[in-house]
Order: sequence, then C-alpha cells, then structure tokens
Amino acid sequence: MKRILYILAIALSILACTDDIDKSNRFTFTGETMADFLLNRSEKYSHMITLLERAGLLSLLNTYGQYTLFLPDNASIEKFVAEKDSVYHATIGTSKFINTGISSPLVDELSDSMANVIARMHLIDRGYRMADFGEGAIGKWNFVDKILSINYKVVDERFYIMLNNHSAIIDGDNEVENGFVHIIDKPLDTKHTTIANHIMEHKFFSIFSRAIGETGFNYSIADYIDYAYKFPDDISSYFPKQKYIKYTAFVEPDEVFRANGIHTLDDLKAFAEKWYGTEDRDNPRSPKNALHKFVAYHFVEGEIAYNRIVPSRSGLNNEYYDDVCSTGHDLYNYFATMQGTLLKVLKPLSTTDGLNIYINYSKRTVPYNYEMRKHLNVRIMELTEFTRMNEEYADFVPVAANGIIHPIDKILVYNEDEMAGNILNERMRFDAAALFPELSSNNIWQNESMEFPGDYCKGIKRYGTERYLGYICPYPFYNCDCIPFTNRFDWAIKLPPVPSRTYEIRINVQLLPEPILRNREDAAMQLYLDDVVCDVPLNLDLAAIDERVGWIADNETYDNGAENDKLLRNKGWMKAPDSYCSSDYYGYLPARDAPLYVRKIITREHLTDGEHWLRFRNLSEDAYSLENYYNVCYYMLDYIEIVPLHIVSDPTKPEDRH
Repeated sequence: MKRILYILAIALSILACTDDIDKSNRFTFTGETMADFLLNRSEKYSHMITLLERAGLLSLLNTYGQYTLFLPDNASIEKFVAEKDSVYHATIGTSKFINTGISSPLVDELSDSMANVIARMHLIDRGYRMADFGEGAIGKWNFVDKILSINYKVVDERFYIMLNNHSAIIDGDNEVENGFVHIIDKPLDTKHTTIANHIMEHKFFSIFSRAIGETGFNYSIADYIDYAYKFPDDISSYFPKQKYIKYTAFVEPDEVFRANGIHTLDDLKAFAEKWYGTEDRDNPRSPKNALHKFVAYHFVEGEIAYNRIVPSRSGLNNEYYDDVCSTGHDLYNYFATMQGTLLKVLKPLSTTDGLNIYINYSKRTVPYNYEMRKHLNVRIMELTEFTRMNEEYADFVPVAANGIIHPIDKILVYNEDEMAGNILNERMRFDAAALFPELSSNNIWQNESMEFPGDYCKGIKRYGTERYLGYICPYPFYNCDCIPFTNRFDWAIKLPPVPSRTYEIRINVQLLPEPILRNREDAAMQLYLDDVVCDVPLNLDLAAIDERVGWIADNETYDNGAENDKLLRNKGWMKAPDSYCSSDYYGYLPARDAPLYVRKIITREHLTDGEHWLRFRNLSEDAYSLENYYNVCYYMLDYIEIVPLHIVSDPTKPEDRH
C-alpha cells in the first residue's frame, strides 16, 4: 500500500511541478471564511447556519481548505419545508404515500437526520467557480455522496445555471478565503428515489416504464449500496469509505416510440421480438426474453454524467496541454450493458456532428444491416436541450439516488451483425479504468486519485499477495488516468464483451527514457489470457531506443516513420497513438512522439462469447522500499486494444496512427 501512495504522490508532483502556488493565505486568513460569510449575514441565512451547526459542519467552514456552498435564504428554506410537510400529510395513509422525511412545516422542528441531509446536500469538499460548471455534472459529489447535475435556463432574458434542473444560481462566485458561496433561489431537493422508480414517475417515459415493470428490471437495479464492504481501520484516507452501486440509463421518451409506430407495451414487445427473437416469449423476466433484452441494453453499471461519457483528454487543467493536445480526433468510450453486450459512445469531432455525443455512431453511408438505419447514431440529449424541447420536460431531473438518466432521440437496439460488421469492426481501445463501473459509481473515475482493495471491483481477480490497487487521475496518459500495478502484483482483469472472432490484443507500456536507470533483466511481467501464457515475459526495464524495441522518432526518418512502424511490429511493438497527448522530460507532446510510451502486441486469439480474463503477473522478487525504488518492477495500466485481425492483416489498408 505504501508503494501505491508513493506513486500517487509522484503523479501529483508531476502535475504540480510547473505551477506557481500561492502560499499567501496558507496560514493566515485575511478576509471572510465561509462561516464568516454566513454569520455576517445571519438575518438572511440563519436557517442554513442552524442546519450546518446541527450537522456539525459550521466549524469546518471556518477552517483551511476549499469548499463550495450552495446557499438558499431563509424564506426559500421555509417554503421548501412547508411544501415537503404538505406532501407528507396529503399522502399519508394512502397507497401513494410519499415519505419526504419532513412532517412539520416549521424549520426548527426538522429531525436531526433531515437537518443533517439538507445541510450536507448543499456543500462540496472542493472549491468551484461558476466557470467550472459545464453541461453535465459537477466533478465532486456533495456531502451526501450525490452527484449534482448542471444545465442552463433563460428566464425573462436572464441566463441561469441550474443545479439538478431545480435550483438556480442567482448570485454566484462569492469568493471567501476557503472557497466559494453561490446563492441559489431554492434548496436542493432531498428526494431519494431509485433510478427505476425515477423513470417510472415521469409520464413522458410511460412506455419504457411499462417495459421496466413488465420485465421486473426495476428489481435488478434497485441496489444502492454494498453493505458487505467495510472500510479497513488500518487504511489511509485515500480510500473509498463506502461502495455504492449505481447505474446509467439511456431512455427514449414516448414521442420517440410514437414516431416509430409504438404506442403501447404490446407494440414494444412486438418491436423487441423483431430484433431479439421469441425465446422465452411468455417469461418477460427471463434474460433471454426479447423485451428483457431490449430493456437491459439501455442500462450500464456505473453513474456516468453527460460530461464524463467521453472524457475530453484535457483533464489536466493545463493550458499548454490543451493547446498542444487539441488534436480534433474523435472522442469515444465503450461500455458493457446489462444485456452483456457493448455499446459505443462517440463524440465525432472529425465530422460535422462533433458537438454531440452519440451511441453506436456509424460513418457508413449504408448500414451493414439496412434495417438498422433508424437505430444508429442515437443522440444522447443534453439536459439543457431536452428541457427546452417540450413544456412537459421542463422540470425533468436526471439524477436519482442510485444513478442518472440520459434521454435519447432514437430507439436503441443491439444487432450482432451491425455491431460486429460496422460499429465494433475497428480497433477498439478501452480505457482501463472505464472497465470497472465501481469506480464511476463511487465518484473515483475521472475525478481523483484513490486506493481501493482488489476485490472492490468485480472485474478484477487477485492471484498474488497484494491486496490493494490504485487509481491516478489526473495523469498525462490516455483519458488522463491510469491504474498502477505495484509491488509483487498479480492481477487479472475481465475483458469487455466483444463480438466473437479473432483479435490482436495489445496493451500500453511505459518504457524508460534511456537505458541508464535500472538495466535489470528480472524486471519483467508475464501476461496470460484465460490462464494461458502470452509470449515470453515482457521486460519493463527496456528503453524504447533499445534495439530489442527499435523506436525511432518520426522526424528522424526519411518517410515519417513508416518503415520504423513495420520494424516495431515485427518485434511485437508499436508506437503510442497520436490521438492523445502525454508527457516526457521535455513537456507535453503527442504520445506517438514520446519514447516513454509504446504499445505491446501480446497475443492473437479467437475470443468466444463468455468471459475472458487478462492476467498481469510481476516476475520480480523485489519488494518495495524507499531505498530500492528504482529496482522495483511496476506497471501502469492505461488502456487495452482489442483489434479484429483483418484490420492488421490487410497490407493495402494500413492501420491509422490514431
């Protein structure tokens, strides 16, 4: 574990080494703290002061650190409490009872638990300016571990930033010594509803809602937290305190179904059987049933906000990095659905559609399967756009207790022929951290560096004695993150469910800049696919310029590296892609131009349907210590490429460098 902490520290130091840190307020506050801001305006914000005191948080806001407070005034809190009390008493004793947790119209009579929830709902443990709020969601959770979505509204010609499409920021960027205070027009809603029930509560999702109920899928996505997970007593603070279970839903509004002739649940069943067959027709709760398959393809495990569906690769908050690395290449991710198949999400920056994000985007003029023409290029609608489309959608809140909902503009289906022959008939590069939904469910992925136990993610198997893994973000790798394997590591990860066929499988490798640091033959890693050895052990002590690799910079060749690419492939290596940026000792540059970063071809195998596991085993016997830091074998897992063999076997169509 100490080894992981050390690497986390190094990663953070790399990112901070060029920043000028303002230390002027490190020890002495010269202005208002967040607590001062409240107390100096107590006549207007006394309710929030009381709620924060009851939650034990007011003193925290008088300390060092960076926080964000969304602050409603007294009148709005009184109105909020009265409305919640009214709903409680209007529904009590009925079949539609809504337990709001508030049974008195008086703020002073709130229970301790509800006072705690309201206070924590409005506080984030990181300082955010309004300029940091982009369409999607705020990066850090609030103090009740909930995501806060962001969208925009214009009311009476005034522009507002909306939180959960419910509370408007009416006076933002009140800067204090320890963060920012944003005044909002009403308190954030404390409603706690599962994602299935949240969908089913909206009349404009009625057809899909009936399908959820018919298949019993609401029970499959009802979990919220894994109570079996226990936070170890001897672990550092860089460790998840809990293990939430969350989901992401891509859902068609009724008007999308109606535009395709689907008006009832029976219509949807017939449509599903057209694509998924009639097996187990009379048992909609069977995973083999067509309607069940249809619903399952709309859900992925993990909570993925709109602005994280396809990471920008500019997550280092570094202007120089953004300037150098704005390549214009498509941004994409792949996610395993609860149907057990893949969907691809893409922001096609190389096309005129580059402002949007799509599911299963096709650049072919004619689909591989002509019947799929209405079900490709499914656009995920931004919340701002969706709430403006129809008055019925105006108050839609996408965030549920255990997930988030994204409306889509076409009917989403999976077709094996189309996916294998078109959408997934490409070099598939999987961001390693995105393979584990537990990381996005717990606000780790694309957010902050963290340690976690090896059994935290069901897609990871532990073979050796190491108990912990790490996640580093931001870091100058693909999608700005990586998972370091350290000490005597021996881990296996489950590969994504790609269509059955023969593939070439590759991994990223970080080599040495020069052959001067270690030069040890036993700094090696053995790879296994489904417990079968892949090639000879991979020497992690090589330098890219070593003759056993043969890396030569493109600008040092007569043909821009074409012959060098062939030489590298013959030795089982490839240069890194040019579609993202990384860093070496000279600063940020396209990864292809950095000798530290290469790809290793590890095997060519036929992947059948079912699970496949890729194992990474450290063959070095050395254990970590500060004294022998440079003599310890470690590996930074960044991405895995799974490439249909025909793509790399056709000399007339060489693979692109992206």
